[in-house]
Amino acid sequence: MTKQDNLQENDLQDNGERVKQLYSRLREDSDDIVSVPSLIRQIVQNNRWQKFTVEKTGQVAEHESFLDFVTQQPPEGLGTTFKNIWILCQGDIEVQEMLSSLVPNESVPLLIEKVNDVKPSLEKFSKNQDFLRLKREAEKKGNKKAAEFLQQIEKGIKDENGNPITPYRALIELGIRKRPVSIPKSVSDAAAKLQMMFNQKQITELVSILSNRH
Repeated sequence: MTKQDNLQENDLQDNGERVKQLYSRLREDSDDIVSVPSLIRQIVQNNRWQKFTVEKTGQVAEHESFLDFVTQQPPEGLGTTFKNIWILCQGDIEVQEMLSSLVPNESVPLLIEKVNDVKPSLEKFSKNQDFLRLKREAEKKGNKKAAEFLQQIEKGIKDENGNPITPYRALIELGIRKRPVSIPKSVSDAAAKLQMMFNQKQITELVSILSNRH
């Protein structure tokens, strides 16, 4: 086994450990769920959910979609629902924003089944680093877009899909933060994502560009 193989195996084991921690946390008979959003953040940001080693069997589990990972029974998945994950993360709107990025926008309201989000107060944002960064950007001369986002957040305005405008999302739109992405594992998965992102004309143009590179 090469050094690179060892590193990959260690990464998969580490991914599996994080998934196991999250699963265990979800199954605890306790009202203390403070670590759930933190674990989900780690798993989503680093795409740990896509491929990991299952400690119990030693087998490698792979998922092409986040929903498959959430709903598949343990130990290969979490054995829960997107709605449940969403509710547990209501105290962390940035993590909810990450979750939204992993499913089609139009699916979010259906998946959470009209869960009523508590409108975040500005006091909650007082120590939020993304909110503070957005405020600094809004105070710069000529940065009208940042000022507009700040105003929307302060008023609790939601987008056309019913999702809240968050500091995290605003910084992504401003190009300050990078958008978390789910890397397709197959051609069919990549095609599905392209259909969500582009119209038919844009897809045709993309195919033409890729064809000309060969």
